[in-house]
Amino acid sequence: MSDVTIVKEGWVQKRGEYIKNWRPRYFLLKTDGSFIGYKEKPQDVDLPYPLNNFSVAKCQLMKTERPKPNTFIIRCLQWTTVIERTFHVDTPEEREEWTEAIQAVADRLQRLEEERMNCSPTSQIDNIGEEEMDASTTHHKRKTMNDFDYLKLLGKGTFGKVILVREKASGKYYAMKILKKEVIIAKDEVAHTLTESRVLKNTRHPFLTSLKYSFQTKDRLCFVMEYVNGGELFFHLSRERVFSEDRTRFYGAEIVSALDYLHSGKIVYRDLKL
Repeated sequence: MSDVTIVKEGWVQKRGEYIKNWRPRYFLLKTDGSFIGYKEKPQDVDLPYPLNNFSVAKCQLMKTERPKPNTFIIRCLQWTTVIERTFHVDTPEEREEWTEAIQAVADRLQRLEEERMNCSPTSQIDNIGEEEMDASTTHHKRKTMNDFDYLKLLGKGTFGKVILVREKASGKYYAMKILKKEVIIAKDEVAHTLTESRVLKNTRHPFLTSLKYSFQTKDRLCFVMEYVNGGELFFHLSRERVFSEDRTRFYGAEIVSALDYLHSGKIVYRDLKL
């Protein structure tokens, strides 16, 4: 990436994560996706250590009028953890400027990532966890990419993409998660990916997405999963702004039931988010 420059800077009010008060912070948004907050406006020379340091790459944005008017929420990365942080500015115009700038940086980083991956040579990586990956929940023959029709892109991420597919033999619809081996290895995620495959194969619960098949090609890992088209919880909360108490209780009961099931199998889920 070329030299990092500042896209936008200025004062915003940031809500505390634990003590829910509002604190003035001077934030810098940079072209590399860093979103850095200081107690005082930094000078050009000898920048102080930031109080806040996030990345807006692949972030999600939500505008709301609660708990204050002109509030916006960023769901983003802090190191390797997905977090949500709440900010407030004085006017709708200021909020629009910040959210548009943040989204523009995130979109640019996504395009650069796609271009980099499309230009990289075909990976020559050997099979990863062959016994773990080349399996299905039934005793059918091993699946390949040719066993499916590819219908629509459902989403993209750091490691690959999710595509809506239709199994040719049965006509059933699934979500196929396709991961790039070279990225998994480069980011030291092999063990985590194989653990995910093993857990998905061995869990059966109505509130957990199930795995139908898993297999691999020379340069991809493929998870064929139950297709759930209701949208993620963050999408519904963004649209509704506030859930009713009954709806919150309903979602909470489903989540607790699923977590209790995992815990009963000595499985710890450490990435719970909307």
